[in-house]
Amino acid sequence: MTETPTPRNGSPVVVAIDIGGSWIKGALVGGDARPMAGERVATPDAGESELVEAVEALTLNLVEQAKRRGTRAIAVGVSTAGVIDESSGTARHGANLRWRNTALGRHLEERTGLPVTLLQDARAAGQAEAVVGAGRGADNFLMVILGTGVGGAVIIDGQPLLGTHSLAGEIGHLQLDPAGPRCGCGGRGCLEMVASGTALSRRYAAATDRLLPAEAVLALVTEGDPIATGLWSDAISGLAVALAAAVAVLDIELVIFGGGMAAAGQLLLDPLAHELAGRVTLAPPPRLTIAALGNDAGLLGAAAAALRSVGHDRVVRSWQSQPPSVAEPAAYTS
Repeated sequence: MTETPTPRNGSPVVVAIDIGGSWIKGALVGGDARPMAGERVATPDAGESELVEAVEALTLNLVEQAKRRGTRAIAVGVSTAGVIDESSGTARHGANLRWRNTALGRHLEERTGLPVTLLQDARAAGQAEAVVGAGRGADNFLMVILGTGVGGAVIIDGQPLLGTHSLAGEIGHLQLDPAGPRCGCGGRGCLEMVASGTALSRRYAAATDRLLPAEAVLALVTEGDPIATGLWSDAISGLAVALAAAVAVLDIELVIFGGGMAAAGQLLLDPLAHELAGRVTLAPPPRLTIAALGNDAGLLGAAAAALRSVGHDRVVRSWQSQPPSVAEPAAYTS
């Protein structure tokens, strides 16, 4: 991997972890918002204890890496998909992860001796994009993570809207078809069942008996494959329905897409903008863009939360004075 220099003396360093349905990513992040020592491991699917052990091992390894670099991690920030109680550091449930009222924050604090902040992945990514990414200058926007599942967060004046049950922005579980397939959340016909990477791969396999990753199905869309193109059209239509509902309720000005499927770029944005234009009638449709921070948005959001938790708000605010794309993608080892 490409090494990023150790931060200057006196610059705070935190451990940032981003837990997704496919990968657990980690990095050290200094006061200049540059991820260092990036690592990732495959997300275990065996059970809750294996998932916790994998997160713990990666966190402890990064704490040790900080020491080897001649500095000391002062806090840990963890971003994860699922229903997250951020006040208690508890991962309540996950449609694609094995959370079962898991006291992950407390567990990592006991193992590392450091303060730990746990937050939902889309909210983490949204806060990072608001500070140093594609959301800078936007008063309100919706962050949508298109990956193994579909996550969402509403960002108002740079801060996430939580809602009564910490579920604000979860458009992935907006019901499109009450007779549709059962979702991991327990409902039927959710947006996640048509617009996530998992759904795209699964639906292509059902139609062709060929199991391909979502990235390969998207490549077939660009080649004009009729089945892949039809499935992608279904995903775009589902997203348009969900986003039109969000616009009607929240009057948002911008939608930022992150996660692995956001790499589709204009293949995602162009047809989605076209569909939204026909569905949003009371005001101009929101601008659509891809996350400036790429797959590191969740990491940087976790880092920002960790820094703020130990009184380094000034450091996070200083990121705003840097160029919008200041964050250099971490080079991950695995």
